[in-house]
Amino acid sequence: MAQIRWHAKAAKAFKLPSSWQQLPKGEQYCETLGSYFAKFSPLITGKQLVRLGGLSAELECKMSLPYHFVLSPEISNHLTALSSQNSYSLIQGDLIELPFESQSVDVCISANTLNFMQDPHQLLREIQRILTDDGYLFLSIFNPISSLMLKRELSQSQRSKLPFRHFLPCRIIDWLHLLNFEIIQQQTLGNLFAIVAKKQTYPLSLQPQKQRFEPSKIFQGEPVGAFKGVEKHEI
Repeated sequence: MAQIRWHAKAAKAFKLPSSWQQLPKGEQYCETLGSYFAKFSPLITGKQLVRLGGLSAELECKMSLPYHFVLSPEISNHLTALSSQNSYSLIQGDLIELPFESQSVDVCISANTLNFMQDPHQLLREIQRILTDDGYLFLSIFNPISSLMLKRELSQSQRSKLPFRHFLPCRIIDWLHLLNFEIIQQQTLGNLFAIVAKKQTYPLSLQPQKQRFEPSKIFQGEPVGAFKGVEKHEI
């Protein structure tokens, strides 16, 4: 029986599929996710949209941003044809070191990319870095509380097995909260779990709250203010 690995970083690398056609029921998953994410298109503004991997590239969720990029570790003929058909700019690059400037991307789509990542923490940190303030993340993973719980590999044929990782949705949401993302909506879609999140920036107030202190007969002199430490959370 497959087990959910609690260590975030895996000991070995995984191969990211370039198309939903490589996965059982992949075309159905692609259609389901595309329809779900498309509902949020009216919220989207800005200029740049980045799709991470071939699975993200195939989603039919039209968003009216002028610049669309597809980033993939490997460039297949299928991705080349897809980018040409949809006017995407195709970039070959590492997903744990995204080749975009900080706060330069308005929307990022990561369709089941985490399931095939050796270091999912690093990918989420990079997404947080490149997103603009109030930028949107459209993310999906395989739902571990489904029939996929018993599987460690996905493929349409025995010759092209694709090992993948299980993650509990609550764990992904916890990581996103630590990275200052607001969860706009989360939804179970059969064997998939989808999350729409928005990057938040919390201004740090340097002005302490004013309080009045009554002088006492015992204590003479200036009152001593109390300071509350702010704990910094890191992934």
